[in-house]
Amino acid sequence: MTSATRRPALRTGNGIRDNVATLMVSGVSALFGVALIEATAIVAGAVAASPGASSGTLAVGLGTVSAVFLLLAVYVASVVRSNTFATVVAGRRRSIALLRVLGAESSNVRRSLAREGLVVGAIGAVLGLVVGVLAAWLVVAVGMSQGWLPRAAYALANPALAAPVVIVALTTWLAAWIGCRSVTAVSPLEATAAAAASGSNARPRRSRVAAAVVLLVLGAVLLGLGLLVGMLSPVGLLVAFFGGVLSFSGVIAAAGRIMPRVLRLVGRLFGGSPAARIATANASRYPERSTRATMALVIGVTLVTTFAVALTTYYDAVMLHLPLSPEEREAMASTISVTIGIFSTLVGFSALIAAVGLVNTLTVGILQRIRELGLLRALGFTTGQLRVMILVEGAQLTVGALVFGLLLGVFYGWVAAQSLMGGLVRGVLAPSVPWAMVVVVAGGGVLLTAVCSIVASRRAGAVSPVVALSVE
Repeated sequence: MTSATRRPALRTGNGIRDNVATLMVSGVSALFGVALIEATAIVAGAVAASPGASSGTLAVGLGTVSAVFLLLAVYVASVVRSNTFATVVAGRRRSIALLRVLGAESSNVRRSLAREGLVVGAIGAVLGLVVGVLAAWLVVAVGMSQGWLPRAAYALANPALAAPVVIVALTTWLAAWIGCRSVTAVSPLEATAAAAASGSNARPRRSRVAAAVVLLVLGAVLLGLGLLVGMLSPVGLLVAFFGGVLSFSGVIAAAGRIMPRVLRLVGRLFGGSPAARIATANASRYPERSTRATMALVIGVTLVTTFAVALTTYYDAVMLHLPLSPEEREAMASTISVTIGIFSTLVGFSALIAAVGLVNTLTVGILQRIRELGLLRALGFTTGQLRVMILVEGAQLTVGALVFGLLLGVFYGWVAAQSLMGGLVRGVLAPSVPWAMVVVVAGGGVLLTAVCSIVASRRAGAVSPVVALSVE
């Protein structure tokens, strides 16, 4: 192959340094998967070491639960990685445009960015694997030394550990391929500074909106059918499950239309100061960026709330409609509390992944708005006002995601409980909201807003008007 036909290596940015958030999300995702597999092995080994115990059925059950939660984490992490990579690539529009002007083909640029995503995903996945395996060995060693784990041969070097590594690496590659599609599709003539500036203001295409409507309608039909079937048989829960998957997929597809409206409503809570008004207006001016920042957090909050509301409503229905002794009631309460805690912790990994995506989107968004911040400084905005603006933006995004996620979670949780218990109660259940969990989620949101705002406002406050306005 001659030098004339050899494809040159295309570099559009700083590689790993630009993808710290993607690296973190990949690492946490792989760590979660490894932790589930290792926890299954530890529990199965402990049960097998007990006298007269049979761990076959337990292993199958634990493996099924682990697979479900691993898929949930992969789903949320894929959304976050696609968003974070799209945010990073959006900041490279001018360098990508220059490559296009110099003759680079769109497919070559996209392959280069996808390879970058694969490398970042693989590094993060390996780091998550190492941390997860070391943590599992530490837990087993401490457990056996202190006596709360029986001495046994635990299968911690499991070939299945390769699964989360491969899945995370491949889904990161896919997320990178999807996340960079809008930028690499820009022609050299269109990829000017003006096009780059307006690129993040894109609205959802009609085909995407049409698909969202179809998913929402089909999901609503199945949810209603699940409620009706649930009045006769617990099988209604299975029907409602597919309805929930379809309808929630429709919500995600239509998020570009939904979230800016939600954020505008939330923005009214922050007053009418210039900083607050500009922060609120940004949600409408940049709907794609606002949606990227919030939807992963919406998914995490919805999942946590759905499990908690479904289990709490189920518990209340059992307590009211089944004749149980005081001992049985106490055991039921303890079981439900432990189950809610376990499920919330597992799904909480998804919320953690989403939080990383929100911090990254806000921080990188500051770098992409250097000229805007410089113009505000030139018009008289003080450093304090800029920081207030960033604080309001972060609070607006977080509060909007929390409120929307909680509403969706309460609805889906109620549908799950109603479709399962409708035949028992012969009526309509009232959704039971675990307010302690809501307080924890809201507190996490406040902490997340503070972290996002501190990181982003430090960058915004360091912007010099002269330097910022000189950026093309």
